[in-house]
Formats: sequence, C-alpha cells, structure tokens
Amino acid sequence: MTTQRQAAEHEPVARVLPMLTVPHLDREFDYLVSAEQSDDAQPGVRVRVRFHGRLVDAFVLERRYDTDHDGKLGWLDRVVSPEPVLTPEVRRLVDAVAARYAGTRADVLRLAVPPRHAKVERETITASTLSDVAAPAPASWAEYTRGTQFLTALTEGRAARAVWQALPGERWTDRLVEAAAATLSGGRSVLAVVPDQRDVDAVWHSAVQRCGEDGVVALSAGLGPSARYRRWLTAAVSRELLERPDNCARRSGPV
Repeated sequence: MTTQRQAAEHEPVARVLPMLTVPHLDREFDYLVSAEQSDDAQPGVRVRVRFHGRLVDAFVLERRYDTDHDGKLGWLDRVVSPEPVLTPEVRRLVDAVAARYAGTRADVLRLAVPPRHAKVERETITASTLSDVAAPAPASWAEYTRGTQFLTALTEGRAARAVWQALPGERWTDRLVEAAAATLSGGRSVLAVVPDQRDVDAVWHSAVQRCGEDGVVALSAGLGPSARYRRWLTAAVSRELLERPDNCARRSGPV
C-alpha cells in the first residue's frame, strides 16, 4: 500500500541547487516538500532529490509558496541533515567565485562546505563565549607609512586595501591580529587566509594571546575531517556573535 504524500501547509515548494557539474544545469529547480519534511527542509540544509531518474545531492536555497515551473513538480526525496550549512554569506561567496572563474556553483560548493559528519552533527554545538576586546592602539602601526590611517579605516568600518610587509624583528602575526581586532571593533567579521599549517598555528597563538582561546576558531585541513567540520559548525553557530563590534574572534587557515 502506497502512502499518499501531503504537501507542507507552509511554503510547500523548495527551490534547490542540485550538485551537478554540467554547466547548463547550474541553476535552481523546484521540488515539493512533504508535511513530514517541512520543519527540517529549511534554506541551507542538505537534501537528496531525484533528477532525471537518479538521486543526487542538493542544497535548499529557499522555501516558496509558488513555482514558475509549468509541469508537475517532483518531491524532495529526503532531508539529509537539518543542519543549515550553506549560510547566506557562503552562498554569496560561492556565487561570486563561480562567476569570476566561469565555474559551476556545485564545484565551488564542494570546496566551500566540508563533507558531512553525522556523528559531529549529533553533538551539542554551542556558540563560543567571545572575549571583549577594544580597538587596538595605533602605536605599533605608526612605524609604517599610512599605517595609522589604515588601522583607523578598519576601526571605522571603511573599505581599506593595503600591501604590507612586517618590519625586521616584528612578528607579522601580531600586526595581523591587531588589524583583525580593529575590523571587529568596526562592526565586521574577519576571515584570514594564510598559506600553510605553520602559519595557521602562528596566527592562532597570537590571536589567543589577544582574544583568549574562546574567541578563536581555526579552520584547517590538518585538523582532520571531523574536527574540521566541528570547528566549521561552531563558526557558523557563532556568526551572530562575530558580527558584534565588541567581540573578538578568528577564523584562519585554508578551508
């Protein structure tokens, strides 16, 4: 006996992005959401959908009341995980990278979002308690041409671009962390990308000295799959805290 599916009462249509690498299929498709899936099938979660007769992975981009598809909609096969891992910020970055380098969003997403680890998701993920850190004093940057103006621009939330090299005898990580703290005090979050694991460790230690261990989140392939995914989820949970200007947090290293 086949059970008749009932569409969700609230926003029964899910617009999803299937993980397909063919360029002409790099677009959104609409699927029906059943009442049983409605609570979990939220924007940003992983799902499975049937596409041309085979099951493929996909991400939910939005929930809708209507669709512009003329034919009959298929159903979401299942919600892989209720954890929203494709955040709006990551989605905008993925769109920009794919457009800039003429790639598909699916290819970029495979690098931007770590593979799922069900055991980690079953753990209780709590946001870090971030340390209160004021804007750094500009004295250390005064040795550099326009260094004070650069730090002030970061503190005030203005766009600032610079090519900078640390003076002999200085730890470049200290200046980098000060620039990050200035940016945070201006009401923005920070993503620092460094070349290798050694640099990740160096930035980590400088950040911990200034912000405290609870205010530092490092993402690195060297952490291993599960630890890396756990840190990634922690960073996502803490995103609201990262946007507060009176907090200091770090995300550093290659994702």
